[in-house]
This record gives sequence, C-alpha cells and structure tokens, in this order.
Amino acid sequence: MKSKSVLSCAFALVLALGTGAAQESNGTRILFHVTSVRQENAPNDCPAADCEATRFTVEGYAEVRHDGALIDLVLRCSEILVGKPSPHYAVTCGRVHAHNDYDATLYADTIYFADGPKKKPEGAPPEALYRIMSEKEADKKTR
Repeated sequence: MKSKSVLSCAFALVLALGTGAAQESNGTRILFHVTSVRQENAPNDCPAADCEATRFTVEGYAEVRHDGALIDLVLRCSEILVGKPSPHYAVTCGRVHAHNDYDATLYADTIYFADGPKKKPEGAPPEALYRIMSEKEADKKTR
C-alpha cells in the first residue's frame, strides 16, 4: 500500500511542478548558460519512506528580455527513485553541465530545459521542471 502512496505523492509533485511538455507553449524561450551544478542526497524530499531523492542545484544566467541584461539564477530539482514494487524513477530532472548553454523555457517560477523535439520513450518517467530558488540582475558578463 505504501508504494501506491509514494507514486501518488510523486505524481502530485509532478502535477504541482508541471512537466515541460505540458507547459511548453506558455513560457518564454531563453538561452541558459550553466555555471555550476551540484547534486546531493535529499531524504526530506521523499514523499514516503520507501524512496530516495537526489536534489540538483543549478546556477547560471540568461538574457530573459533579449535586451542585453543578464539575470543570475539558482535552480533546484529533486529526482525521486521509488523502491517498490521494483526500483524505478517516479520523477527525473533534466541533465545539464557547467560551461554549456541550453535552450530552456522560463515560466513564472520554474525553468524547463528543452532537449529538442525528440520524443521520450513510452513509459519514461515524467521530467520535473527546475524551481527558481533565487534570481538577481547580473553584473556585466561577457558571453
């Protein structure tokens, strides 16, 4: 019974955060430059006892208004691995790496890293958006 509640909580998390595919048409397209990526175990992010969570923290900047001004952003996403009935990911986070630019879609308080028009395999876990933890106008940077 616990695995059903874990899945229900994980799906509620995905619905609360939204999926990139579901919201693609409503956001602002940006180019996001990643400056750092960290990952850590995040047991408090698990919705139930039988799961593991990995929290990804991404820092970078983007030109949001296409006017030359850059915005520094700190983003966070938690990936959930459920143990039962067999180990599987209930929610994944898009993978990005420092010193790279990524096409992304900016929403009110989240960012989705688009990985192009390729279709996900059937049965692939939903991909959560990265939540914006902080943002500020950046000092002048040279791209």
